[in-house]
Parts: sequence; C-alpha cells; structure tokens
Amino acid sequence: MPKEIYPSSYICDCGYECDFSENTVTEIKAASIKRKQGLIADDGIHEVVFDRGEMIAIFCPQEDGGKRKRKKSQQFTQADPE
Repeated sequence: MPKEIYPSSYICDCGYECDFSENTVTEIKAASIKRKQGLIADDGIHEVVFDRGEMIAIFCPQEDGGKRKRKKSQQFTQADPE
C-alpha cells in the first residue's frame, strides 16, 4: 500500500518516493474536494491521485507493465482507508 509521509511526500509500493512542495500538495488537496486531481512525480512517470482531499492512489508504471497510456483498465495502487 502506498504511504503518505507528512507533509508532502508519498512512497509507492515499488519503493519510489514522490516529493512535492508542501504548498502544492495543500492546493491539490483543496482542489480535489470538487473533483479528482493528480500530481506527476519528478520522474515523469508516477502519478499521485487525490480525491475528496485525500490521496487515494499512486499510478505506478511497474504495476502496469511499463505502459503510460491511460486506459479503462489502468492500474492504480490503492491507498489504505485509514
């Protein structure tokens, strides 16, 4: 399960750590209350997805066979519902 490292970092199941600025994450969480929002990590491949003010998943290319194309059957790593 992906984990959030307070205040603005996230770790994917594959071990990659996505770091963002604290202000960016705060703005995205606020915007995600209205609709889903995503942040692309600095590697350009991982995407952290937010909905209703919470991180819900991390898109990981290693879990999708290395394909970046988005399809209906795309793979997301689900976050723990804490």
